[in-house]
Amino acid sequence: MPMERLTAKRAETLRKPGRYQAGDTVYLVVAKGRTGRVNKRWVQRLHVQGKRRDISIGTYPAVTLSEARERAHDNRLTAKRGGDPSGRASTVPTFADLSAKVERGGQWRGRTRETRRRTLARYAARLMSRPVDQIDRAAVLSVLGPVYRDKPATGKLLRGWVRGVLAAAQALGHVDVNAAGEVIDAALPKRPKTREHRRALPYANVPAALAAVEASGAGPSVKAAIRFTALTAVRSGEARGARWGEVDLEAREWRVPASRMKAGSEHRVPLSDAAVGLLEGMRAHSGGAADSLIFPGVGGRPLNGGTLVIALRRATGTDADVHGFRSSFRTWAAERSGATRDVAELALAHVVGGAVERSYARSDLFEQRRVLMDRWAAFVTGPVAMR
Repeated sequence: MPMERLTAKRAETLRKPGRYQAGDTVYLVVAKGRTGRVNKRWVQRLHVQGKRRDISIGTYPAVTLSEARERAHDNRLTAKRGGDPSGRASTVPTFADLSAKVERGGQWRGRTRETRRRTLARYAARLMSRPVDQIDRAAVLSVLGPVYRDKPATGKLLRGWVRGVLAAAQALGHVDVNAAGEVIDAALPKRPKTREHRRALPYANVPAALAAVEASGAGPSVKAAIRFTALTAVRSGEARGARWGEVDLEAREWRVPASRMKAGSEHRVPLSDAAVGLLEGMRAHSGGAADSLIFPGVGGRPLNGGTLVIALRRATGTDADVHGFRSSFRTWAAERSGATRDVAELALAHVVGGAVERSYARSDLFEQRRVLMDRWAAFVTGPVAMR
């Protein structure tokens, strides 16, 4: 049976021990001491920072019924804003704090931390200072909705990062449901599924394109990063995030760590003589310390991918994308190199074969890929005119 609503007169006359509802979340607790004296106190049952708590809001009659209800109302507002009415220090991390923790744990892949931080700061600023248990679906949708409509690609990335932080919150017991998970799928703007391929130069035009970039007014790091990306056929982000500790110039090898690979596995890249020469030339610009970037941007930060694309397009007068060098390489490999499909696909760090086949084929065909990349380097550094 539901509890009877308490009135001021009944609060005064109550003698029977028990808990009596006095308003939304507030109760009068009646108890008898050892001497038989009746004691009365106000208690509020409230969810504070994700946990249910009983908070004392005074004794009766020092605190009247109307005063107890006013204090309970104030406490509810404090809890809704993420505070603790009892004055205890909050143990629930903010979105910004938990995001930093996830980042330190190496759970992000594929994009530089600077890009991720910049995107979160720009589009998810209203979430950053909020305790994660105070971030509901409405808060997430208010952030993602406009970005999904205007910049769907950015919106997809942003949702992934917000979802990742809230997944950590769920794993740590701060929230029961991930507010950026599947529960909001139907509420996000729908866009037609069209696959857009990156603009790629015909492979015959790559040598002239690289020569045009070299003759342009772009900065040394930008020029070198574009050339290195083309020579190695890696993704732009993998090249821009490269650090000196990942390369062994004597062995002519670059190991891209799993944390920066799309597939989440370390990728060994054979370095051609042209790539090694380029890296040796970059030491004067980036110092060569193991943890320093090979292609630093302004202030030592990683280069922005858009900077490379703009430099390439200005130099060549085309709408080519730096990522398109991978397509140029793959077409060349199929038509001109004589390499097998598996060798060409592994050079791009693509997964080859089914699960059973991969369980037996443990080799990454590194030496065969070295021959292929040497041939590609000879091609793109050779005298082929732009068509």
